[in-house]
Amino acid sequence: YGPAEILTECITYGAAGMATTREFIGIAAWHMLEQPALRERYLSSDEGKRHDVLGEILRLEPVVGRLYRRATADLHLKDGGERVTIPRGSLIALDTYAINADETAVGECPLALTPGRELVAERVGPAVMSFGDGHHRCPGYYVALQETDVFLTRLLSLENLRIERKPSVSWNDLIAGYELRGFTVALV
Repeated sequence: YGPAEILTECITYGAAGMATTREFIGIAAWHMLEQPALRERYLSSDEGKRHDVLGEILRLEPVVGRLYRRATADLHLKDGGERVTIPRGSLIALDTYAINADETAVGECPLALTPGRELVAERVGPAVMSFGDGHHRCPGYYVALQETDVFLTRLLSLENLRIERKPSVSWNDLIAGYELRGFTVALV
């Protein structure tokens, strides 16, 4: 890679990480401000348990709703009794929302917010596919979790913090995900 390609990669990662982390901070704050018990659980927990809460919110509210991958070899899959082959070179669209709510991967009540849930699938973290997986896993996932945790721990610790205006939620077709705008909190 030359300097231009390296710079392009850095800008892409930086912009993508900034935008997705911003949306995640907003949705996590919204959940915790509307659910006082969840907020208290989060604030009274150690870092690992706080990350479980954040991972579970992200599992249910993935910022990027669709991931695209290209098959590098023929993939032979079985679904129920049916066999399917995805030919090498095929573009595969992964629906993050559906994957993250798959009962065979995440267990019972897949749409319930259950921090620390025991996951059924092997080698799956609390956010399931919200950060991707394998060599395409988000390279900044740890930074995003840390940044979110540090910010929300301090913000949500403020007494009398309340939602002044709920955000408007729109859809971004490019990332097949949500965008929150106009979310206002205040100390009352």
